[in-house]
Amino acid sequence: MNRVFTRDGAAKWINVVSMSTESKALAEQRIRKERALASMHGLQLRQLEGKLLWADQVEHAWAGAVIRFRDAMLAIPSRCAGRFPDPRLAELIIRSEVEIALNHLKAEK
Repeated sequence: MNRVFTRDGAAKWINVVSMSTESKALAEQRIRKERALASMHGLQLRQLEGKLLWADQVEHAWAGAVIRFRDAMLAIPSRCAGRFPDPRLAELIIRSEVEIALNHLKAEK
């Protein structure tokens, strides 16, 4: 297989080929370290830009959303029951269905 290199690329390739095994291992370790540092700096930058959130912030936001959703669902039976000829029966039926739906969500873990 023929390779094509730029001058700098050829010089780097020659250096890598001529390195001892120990030197290659050290160079690979340095590369891994530099990649990890770059990744860490990228995460820090994304956090400063507001594009990265802590897990506890996300969990707190979701918990609030789930509670608001549950409360809204549980309010449906009493809000809608008056629209039916037998409001008490309608409220019981609707509440039962809402509770079944909420229990399905709760069971999914």
